[in-house]
Amino acid sequence: MKNLSPRARALLDALHAAPGLVERPRGEREPRREALLLALGERREPGLVLPVFELLWSARDGEPRALAIALHQLVTHLGPEDVRGVDEALRRASLSATNYLDLRPEHLADFAALSPSVVALLTCHPDGYVREAALTRLSASGNVTAWPFLLVRLNDWVGVVREAARHAVTAALPHVPLEQLARHFALVEALRRLQRADHAPFVDAVLARLRQPDALAWLEAHLDTLDRPARRTAFQLLLQGPDAAARRVTERGLEDGDGRVQRLALERVEALFVGDALPPLLVRMERSRSMPVRREAYALYARRVPDLGEAKVREALLDRHPAVRDFAQRRLAGRVDFVALYREALQHEPVRPGALAGLGEVGRAPEASLVRPFVRDARLAVRREAVAALGKLAEEERDAALLREGFLDPETAVRKAATQALERRSGRFSAEWLRGCILSLAEDAHHLKRALQLTAHLSRFDA
Repeated sequence: MKNLSPRARALLDALHAAPGLVERPRGEREPRREALLLALGERREPGLVLPVFELLWSARDGEPRALAIALHQLVTHLGPEDVRGVDEALRRASLSATNYLDLRPEHLADFAALSPSVVALLTCHPDGYVREAALTRLSASGNVTAWPFLLVRLNDWVGVVREAARHAVTAALPHVPLEQLARHFALVEALRRLQRADHAPFVDAVLARLRQPDALAWLEAHLDTLDRPARRTAFQLLLQGPDAAARRVTERGLEDGDGRVQRLALERVEALFVGDALPPLLVRMERSRSMPVRREAYALYARRVPDLGEAKVREALLDRHPAVRDFAQRRLAGRVDFVALYREALQHEPVRPGALAGLGEVGRAPEASLVRPFVRDARLAVRREAVAALGKLAEEERDAALLREGFLDPETAVRKAATQALERRSGRFSAEWLRGCILSLAEDAHHLKRALQLTAHLSRFDA
């Protein structure tokens, strides 16, 4: 089927792959048959929802109850993405061996007597009248098992179904367990981006309930299960919560791979960590792999820990990232001889790549002699920064030869630095050398592309 999400396609594939698994219990006698049917629910596998649901439509005496219990166990353990997939798959699945598509609203009473989870699945029926009737029954029952399916129906393409869903979620919201509210928060957050109706009042009502301390604890527990937009909103809520939890979440956010979450956490560090609580956090921050986190650590040292501030900002002069070095250079401008500092740093082993990069930023041609020995260093980061620095400082022909040598380095990062250095000043390579490079790089598309880019820096005839 076209235009199916990967999750829905996987669930439909499971429907076709699982008949043997769900039909096997039918070869057994009671009570073993019922026990085997119940065991299907204990697997808690989302891929079993559709096969078990299909089996319900041809259930024999004694089987509907066991199948409904199994479905209830399966449905209550679905995550937000699984709920979306089940909804999409049930709207697209024909279940041709059953009378599923012939279902009418007046037939829902028998299914409602089995389990609210069965009715929840019927909110995904292709027929809008059936969806509306299922939502009305769920709203009247007061059962909140179907909460995630109600959220999906809020953006239904049929207006009367959306209205029925709105009544159902409004009635259910005060009674939804906080754990369930947090677990399916991604479905609530997704409503912000959907345009069929104005979902803002409902989303605000959910957020108001999630701001309660007990709800925030559940939200924190489910952070890793939320998709990116929901995680960002969850972090915002948690960072505005009680200080103890906010500090815990701040530390977590500083190590998060999402830059937006890191920024949210950085904005709260100064307010949440005071006195003796701040220095241990700053030690971890200055060791972070994230440039903004390290830069903010040095800024906080300067503002909040005056005894260590200047010494730490001096350390930032040797950071591997140019933005951190720029912060430190601006902070210490007029008080520190940067060239002398970087010269001295190159005398210490192991040499830090930031010392080479910094010397390339503030040094002049005479400092090229200090950089040359590191162009052939065994460490990739040192070699890369040495080539980049030499490209800024070099004037002599032997320096140009070293840059051309760097262009043929086996490591991509070094080759990129050498390319930029060769582009910086004309006369560092000849047409004959470049022609030889192009002929030898036929098997390496990315490196060949860099070589071809260098032709722009030759005379028109040579190019």
